[in-house]
Amino acid sequence: MNKILGLSLAFIMFVGLIGVETSAYSINNEPSSNSFVAGTLALKTNDLDGVSQTLYATSMSPGATVGPSTIMLKNAGTADGATLDIVLYYETNDGSPNTVDKTADEVAAMMEVMTLNYGGSDLLGSISDVNSNLYKDVYDLKNSDLTGLSGIDASATKDFIISVRLRNETENNFQADGITITMTFTLKQ
Repeated sequence: MNKILGLSLAFIMFVGLIGVETSAYSINNEPSSNSFVAGTLALKTNDLDGVSQTLYATSMSPGATVGPSTIMLKNAGTADGATLDIVLYYETNDGSPNTVDKTADEVAAMMEVMTLNYGGSDLLGSISDVNSNLYKDVYDLKNSDLTGLSGIDASATKDFIISVRLRNETENNFQADGITITMTFTLKQ
């Protein structure tokens, strides 16, 4: 009987120690800086569902300009967007009768960005001349960091404006060529 009583007492002490240890493990006295915001982010471009828009800079001659093209970005959700990221990619469109096949990067380097504006702020100053040709072009734009831009409040809009020009000194091998530029916008909370 003493053995049963002793084992029972040992078992109760063992369970008690586990309970105290578990309690000590789960106590956290540090304040949390995390916050949870209920709501939705619903970015629309030009009042359409979808987060991408395309600028067609095709069949251009030297000095020709496309734009300024305005893309209205609207947060149709119920939560404020904290930041906006923009990612660009492009494809080449070889013109006819040009028989020289230029790459998309070569054509993009001849497309000077004339206007780049978001929410009333000029973004051209934040674009680096990546290819060192002494002007800001679509190649530079694609390879620049356009993340962490100011967000868009719920039910509010901001405009993104872009224009590009085929440089006057463009060689004949580029004439009638162009690129299709797709801009993808991501609104983050």
